[in-house]
Amino acid sequence: MVPVLMGDLFDWLNRAEDHLLIRSCVFHYGFEFIHPFSDGNGRIGRLWQSLILGRLHPAFAYLPVENMVYSNQTEYYRAIEQSSKKADCAAFIEFMLGEILATLKKYRRNSDGINEQSIENQMEILIMRNNRITARELSDLLGITLRNVEKRMDAMKKGREAYPKRYP
Repeated sequence: MVPVLMGDLFDWLNRAEDHLLIRSCVFHYGFEFIHPFSDGNGRIGRLWQSLILGRLHPAFAYLPVENMVYSNQTEYYRAIEQSSKKADCAAFIEFMLGEILATLKKYRRNSDGINEQSIENQMEILIMRNNRITARELSDLLGITLRNVEKRMDAMKKGREAYPKRYP
């Protein structure tokens, strides 16, 4: 039954008209429910959610779904259990959307300006994943000005005096 169920899940993902945020949560839950592997289903389900969210916007591909779940494992498993008992994934969707929102709020701009640490981390991740990424692409993905990206890249190149903790 697993190949048929997984095929149905992928067909649903491609045909459904729901918002990708919702579809990513439903797919994640469906994957966990089907449980196609003897081990690693949680990690693979969370990876699929990241990949699906990346279709919504490239920045979402870097949303730390794994970390969001790890820091709230008890609630995560409770949401899966509630959804399974009711044969309705609403509890799981609500949990995951809440975690996504909380994570986005954590990394958004604060009233004093940009959350410096998150921008630095995001730039590093984006550059490590694609060393050919342009400053313009970084600007678009991070939601900061091109000039701001260029200043940060210059500081990263200079190294020690600008980022002593990160670049010894």
